[in-house]
Amino acid sequence: MVSFTTFKNKKHFLDLRKEENCLTEKGLRVYIDKNSGSKTRLAVSISKTEANSVKRNKFRRKIKEVVRGIEKEGAYDIYIVGIRKATILSFSELNEIIRSHPKLS
Repeated sequence: MVSFTTFKNKKHFLDLRKEENCLTEKGLRVYIDKNSGSKTRLAVSISKTEANSVKRNKFRRKIKEVVRGIEKEGAYDIYIVGIRKATILSFSELNEIIRSHPKLS
């Protein structure tokens, strides 16, 4: 099981949002890169114009469970951006998309 923290400042987001770190699939943009720290850092973003608070929170809970299940050596920075289509994805679909990221292979 992976333990993780959250991003602390804007610089973390800007460093990670590069084209080589991005995977876009089914309304989900997944940015992943290896970090030099000891813990994985996670950020989940979905606009309140895309979904109501119940759907946004359910989406965040599913993403957190997927990240907890990643069994990889080392620590990663993970930033996930969703749109309305992404909120209806099942746990198994989210798991498949995130694990298919080339940086985790």
